Amino acid sequence: MQGSLIVRLISFHNSEERDDRQIVETRRLTDVVESMPVEVTDKSQVSRIWLTMFAACCLLLAVSSDAFATQELADTDEAAPAKPAGAAPAANNDPATAERLKQQQTSNDLRRLQKSLLTPEIVAGFTSDNRVYRGLLRTGVRRGNARELEILRTCLKYRAYSLSDPDVQKDPGLFEAAFKNLLRDLNSAGTQILNAGDKQRYRELLCGELLPFINELLQNNLYSRSAALELLLDFGVAPAKSNRGIIMYDQVDDVLLSVMKDAAQPDVVRTRAANVCKKYLQKADVTPQVQITLASALIFELERPFTAVAYQNTLLSALDEIDTPRALVGQKQAIVMLAAATIIQDNTRDILIRCRAARVLGRCGFDSSIDFDVLAWKVAELTLETGVRYNQAKNKKVPKWQLCGWHLYLAFHHEKKKETEKGFLNRADKSKLVRSGYEASLPVMVEIMRQGGKVAATSLNALNNWEGKNKPANLKFDPASPPLK
Repeated sequence: MQGSLIVRLISFHNSEERDDRQIVETRRLTDVVESMPVEVTDKSQVSRIWLTMFAACCLLLAVSSDAFATQELADTDEAAPAKPAGAAPAANNDPATAERLKQQQTSNDLRRLQKSLLTPEIVAGFTSDNRVYRGLLRTGVRRGNARELEILRTCLKYRAYSLSDPDVQKDPGLFEAAFKNLLRDLNSAGTQILNAGDKQRYRELLCGELLPFINELLQNNLYSRSAALELLLDFGVAPAKSNRGIIMYDQVDDVLLSVMKDAAQPDVVRTRAANVCKKYLQKADVTPQVQITLASALIFELERPFTAVAYQNTLLSALDEIDTPRALVGQKQAIVMLAAATIIQDNTRDILIRCRAARVLGRCGFDSSIDFDVLAWKVAELTLETGVRYNQAKNKKVPKWQLCGWHLYLAFHHEKKKETEKGFLNRADKSKLVRSGYEASLPVMVEIMRQGGKVAATSLNALNNWEGKNKPANLKFDPASPPLK
């Protein structure tokens, strides 16, 4: 009966609130819940180098979790168990198989879990106080008014807990409506408060009231967890100033870190958390201290053995957005670049992940201590290896090869016109070695991206000759980091 009541309420209030004129970012919940994030590239840049990007999605929730476990972008032409990250695989890949099965079982268990957090009291409270609640969202809660605060808390609880209700989850339309209702509430909070300081304090209050319910959803089933993570991106409390990002509620990064560090969370959830982390870094004004803390957590996950290629790819995608160049204490290493360089040199990893790490080198934060000659030489070496392996592949038409070429290209080159500090060519524009390394590598990259057949032997030979003649005497790319191999 409780389930039927919540279904009716969501259907009614969804139609009631269609007149709300607040501008809310459009986000289909089916996209939030069902599919892995896909990196979007600059189409004009892609066409210029004959690249047609494919959407490399791993279905997370709409189908069996086998979709996540299967390595459709694996190094070989056949799907294979996940390779170890940072360690040689054991004989017969038994540890990798065991980890894959464990992840699959945990995901399936969480998908089947049905645990509605709603109670009849919460539903009744929302039904009676909804009109008052909608007014409070815009005007704020009067200081010291316990009744208004209780109405706000109860109705936010209803909104959040609706996402856990089995009867709502089984109907995609209702589930999306429940998500959008809460999203709308978040975006409309404080819209009638004129004073900027008062508005920020109210939004902080509201986020503080909502966060415990979000944390409860993160312990619920797979659908609840995915939606809860996506909602964190709307915990903004103040607009952006100058060229900086918006001010986010100060515990958003804590929640993301807790999910990524929680061994009980399956990798399918941690993948979502890593993608939200990337969007958070793009959207918010994140301090250097928080950036390094997030980077450390992402790198720790990259070093964890037997993780899926899709998860590693998302972790690296998030590291792209770390613009703080190095750790703030200790040896003050360029930790993101060091992690990416380590992955490039790890031939136990999938070639796609090694190429993705090369892209990080051209896009993450840097400073004047970085020697881009060394990095450019190393990426050129990886380009040569990728070209040889592409020629040896039985199936050259799989999307992975285009992605490999594109990632290698973006190590050298910017993706969008406004990215004036992305890519080795921009970061070391006076370097003859960087320029010649790019020119020697480009024909190989283009042929891989075109997928028109084998890379020409002349292109591979030319790159091989360049490699031999231009190897730096000292392979240290940073004074605080070890030399490359």
